[in-house]
Amino acid sequence: MIALREKKIAGGKVSLYLDIYYNQERRYEFLNIHVRTERPLAEDKNKRQLAEEIRIQREHELIVENHNLLDKQKQQADFIAFFDAYIESKTANHNLSTTLCHLNRFVGKQRLPIIQVTTQWLKDFEAFLLKSVSVNSALTYLKNINGALNYLVSKRIIARNPWHAIPSYERLKKRDTKRTAWTIDELQILASTSCRIKEQIKQAYFFACFTGLRWSDVNNLQWSNIVERYFNGKQESFIHFEQQKTASMEYFPLSDQAIDILQERKRQEDKNPYIFPHVKETDTKNKPVQSRVSYALKKWAKAAGFDHNRMRFHTGRHSYATNLLEHTNGDLYTVSQLLGHKSIQTTLLYTQVRDKIKYTAVKTLPRIDMNANSNSLSGEAENTRS
Repeated sequence: MIALREKKIAGGKVSLYLDIYYNQERRYEFLNIHVRTERPLAEDKNKRQLAEEIRIQREHELIVENHNLLDKQKQQADFIAFFDAYIESKTANHNLSTTLCHLNRFVGKQRLPIIQVTTQWLKDFEAFLLKSVSVNSALTYLKNINGALNYLVSKRIIARNPWHAIPSYERLKKRDTKRTAWTIDELQILASTSCRIKEQIKQAYFFACFTGLRWSDVNNLQWSNIVERYFNGKQESFIHFEQQKTASMEYFPLSDQAIDILQERKRQEDKNPYIFPHVKETDTKNKPVQSRVSYALKKWAKAAGFDHNRMRFHTGRHSYATNLLEHTNGDLYTVSQLLGHKSIQTTLLYTQVRDKIKYTAVKTLPRIDMNANSNSLSGEAENTRS
């Protein structure tokens, strides 16, 4: 099925390759392993041994595929290492990286073979998560594990996903949450508050509040993402970029406040390709910049007299959504488009935040005369008496 062969090359050496014959087709896999044929050294012997091990591994893979077997060798691989590689193949996603962090905390320095990720293990991991995160966050991390397990099933490494063995009534259920957002007046208070943090952190945060961009999008935003075009008879600024979370291309106009921030950034620095280089994350795995920004934002909120727990970078996106809804009389479709939502159901979550929207809506209803019928009856009674 698979033979290890050699091809002569210059310098008295041969190049080792695999001659693979499978399903009546022949193909070759060159291993980029070169050994001496005359006076071979110990390293040449080791290279030949490595090539033979590769041949055995490839033959094992074909046998597994041919007989539709589970790959028991791969079942013993470390799940943490697998999950790390799995998220590398995905679009940048903060939740996946955070899931890996929690996995490492739960497992510690021990090795976790894939085969040991059982239904009970998932329940234990869930209990571990609930000690430090909300129900919704725990559910998000568990769903990420579920996706990885589905991948292992598709690759014939495990027979079934242990997550599916958990009855639906035992699984965590997503809870409705109130999305924290700043009013325009509160944003003005933040802007007027003196606090010793980097100015660019404030600028980046306000930019999120007036564009709805996530941390991952603001973090990677470049000057090339800002385009100018004529609209309504004058030149306007638009933003064109790929959302990190959804990998979809977005194109929408910028608010006047967002344009003011960009102009200020231009005056301060225009040589760096990134708009907010001081908050650009360089270590995407450990995220030290994001941690420093988070700390600075909470410090800023406390200085302004606000509950620091309200201050997260994502609150900027919530603020953009709710303020848009308030100032567009609840135009959900337009706001959904500006946020880049795939479904308007996601945008509906923001309608719970601001009571003023509900108040304005119900106050538009006109009154009716509830006494109209009784007045008419009174008139008839008068006529009868007369």
